[in-house]
Amino acid sequence: MGILVRTGCVLAALGCLGLAACGDDDDNGTAMESFALQFAATAGGDEVGCTDTIEGVGPDGQHEVGISDLRFYISNLEFRDADGNEVDVELDANEFQYHADSGFVGLIDLTSNTEGTCASNSIAFAEGTARTNFAITGVTHVDEVAEVSFDVGVPQPVMQEVIAENSIEAAPSPLNEMYWSWATGYRHFVFNLAVDSPDGESGDGYLHVGSRDCGPEDGLALEDRDECTYINTPRVTLSGFDLESNTVAVDLGEVLAGLSFVAPIYDPETFEVIGEGPGLECHSAPSQPDCPIVFDSFGIDFDTGDSTAAADQVFSMM
Repeated sequence: MGILVRTGCVLAALGCLGLAACGDDDDNGTAMESFALQFAATAGGDEVGCTDTIEGVGPDGQHEVGISDLRFYISNLEFRDADGNEVDVELDANEFQYHADSGFVGLIDLTSNTEGTCASNSIAFAEGTARTNFAITGVTHVDEVAEVSFDVGVPQPVMQEVIAENSIEAAPSPLNEMYWSWATGYRHFVFNLAVDSPDGESGDGYLHVGSRDCGPEDGLALEDRDECTYINTPRVTLSGFDLESNTVAVDLGEVLAGLSFVAPIYDPETFEVIGEGPGLECHSAPSQPDCPIVFDSFGIDFDTGDSTAAADQVFSMM
């Protein structure tokens, strides 16, 4: 059975999460319970947020960073039991979880834009939002789930449908954010950050994993093809997972590992390169030295855009 839309008990704020009475029945008439697949940002094994500093990063281990924006899409979610059999799941429909005719996508947003390095004036090109969302919700057989799998990104058919049928302004939530442009498609994972170097200089970091080569230069993404040449969607599989006690950890230390912490400096008005300084830059482009390293941490083959769950080092269970 595939993932279904669930319109009842939509929001946790309505008091439905965790209540078996809010569950639906599967095809066999067996009641399903509400669940929340939780996500958290971590570094060095500790949870981190807008007011925390991640220390000991960079080639010399003496750089420090602060999170400015951390958002990513979740799709193709699957639950399996201890024997590898698929467990039925129905996903809520709400402002963070969208069901298109072509598939499902949800947005996890682990940062606001109001405090610490997430504040809108913390970096030159801040783009965080005020709202946050830490979980994908729905109903399933909670006690049966032993493995969780998902893609980090917007499915190609959903991207094609939304861009073809909507303007940027009219795109449905949560697909009204995190696009490159309507000509180039979506970013799947956005990590913006403030960078401090050991010599006291400060800079910005922009690490964006998204699909590339998605359509004609002056047209709409996927209007002349069914999928982007480089899909760049990480696949994640976590075994031994307990929905009631485990959280999906996003290890930012792994995302930052091996990077040079040197990046171009841009004029905020003209976006012309005016120098070089402490920072990070990857917009999924071959010309950017940080990109192959970042992609490797997500288990993405930079030359093909294909991903392997076994090679992912960013997502883990806590």
